[in-house]
Amino acid sequence: MKISIARGTTAAFSAIAILAGTASQVFATDATTTIAERSDHSANPAAYANYLRHSPQEGAADALKKFQHLTQAEQNKFIGYLHDPALLKSLLDKTADQGSQLTASSRNASSTTSLRNGDVTIGKERTISGLSAAAKKPLPSGNHTVKYNAYLKFFGITVIKLSLWVDFHSNGRDITKVNSANAGKKNLSGVINISKGVPQKSLSKWKWCKNGHCTEGHNADASVIWEGTIVFKGSTFQIDKEQWMRANVYGSLINYSLKNV
Repeated sequence: MKISIARGTTAAFSAIAILAGTASQVFATDATTTIAERSDHSANPAAYANYLRHSPQEGAADALKKFQHLTQAEQNKFIGYLHDPALLKSLLDKTADQGSQLTASSRNASSTTSLRNGDVTIGKERTISGLSAAAKKPLPSGNHTVKYNAYLKFFGITVIKLSLWVDFHSNGRDITKVNSANAGKKNLSGVINISKGVPQKSLSKWKWCKNGHCTEGHNADASVIWEGTIVFKGSTFQIDKEQWMRANVYGSLINYSLKNV
């Protein structure tokens, strides 16, 4: 299964959407189909509610409460969305469109795209440790963390959320060191298995020149590979996606992506 977005253009991410985006399909045998059906925790509303009820994941209890408050028709739609490869593909496409339309300043704010008459929402958001918004001047001397979240919601319920963050040191003027990078996920889809590789970090350089005068500094980069599988109607879709981000000394998320590996 593949997860990603063009590094130069940026893009937020929806997980299922992202995951099943440009997947490679392998047709299974009848025996595999039977196993797949038995392991589908979201085969119907009752099965999905039971899956949430016994899930140890954070947020499962809240998701169950919201799911149970949906009408029967909405619950059936919800299950249908989880099993709709075409929707997942369109979600990935919308995510890419969303990212490519962002300006350098708007990348710092949350952004969302709605589909299916508002039933489906994909979005991205940026958070900075201890701050509600990017700073107007370089972050003070010390360590700071910037996080990039990409998520997918059905009827306001978070189905998948992929998070990547980087911790760096500022000397009050520039980033001098990238301390660490990490990643985490929330996966309440019931049909997709997601695992992460080892997060990578790096210190990248930038340089800007005008009228013969040049200014340069450093950014903090982080990336992680997400791998996933989804079994649907006897077919197995595999996904590999790279989530990537770049933060500057102001705490701004100046570039990010979630793209196919």
